[in-house]
Amino acid sequence: MGTIHRIPFGVASRLAAVGFVVMTVAPPAAAHMVEAVASIPVVEGRTERELDGAIQSAIDDVAVNAIAFTPTVVALLDAKVVADRIFLFVLLADRDGEESLRLLLAARPASRPNPPAGRPGAWF
Repeated sequence: MGTIHRIPFGVASRLAAVGFVVMTVAPPAAAHMVEAVASIPVVEGRTERELDGAIQSAIDDVAVNAIAFTPTVVALLDAKVVADRIFLFVLLADRDGEESLRLLLAARPASRPNPPAGRPGAWF
C-alpha cells in the first residue's frame, strides 16, 4: 500500500474553500465565447451609410459562417486600418457565454469604469 500523507486541518480547510470558490465561479461548461477578426477593404468615397452596411455585412458573415453556435451577443470590440483593409475585432457569445462575460467583467480590476446602466455592450 502507498504512504499516507497527512496535512494540517487548517491547510485542508483552506484548500477546500479554494476548491469551492473555483467551482462556484467557474463559467458554465457549455458556454461559448469567440473573438473573431473580419476585414473589409478601404474604399475611397464610401459614404458613412455604405461603410456601416459593409461593417454589418462582415459581422453577419462571421456570425453565420465562422462559428458553430448561435450568438446572442455580438459586439464590435475594435477596428483598425492596416494598409488597404479595415480589420474588425468582433466578440460573439451564446446565452451561457453571456453569463461567463458577466463573471469576467465582475472580476476585472476596479480601475476600469463600469458600463452605463442598460447598455450591456457598452464596455466594449
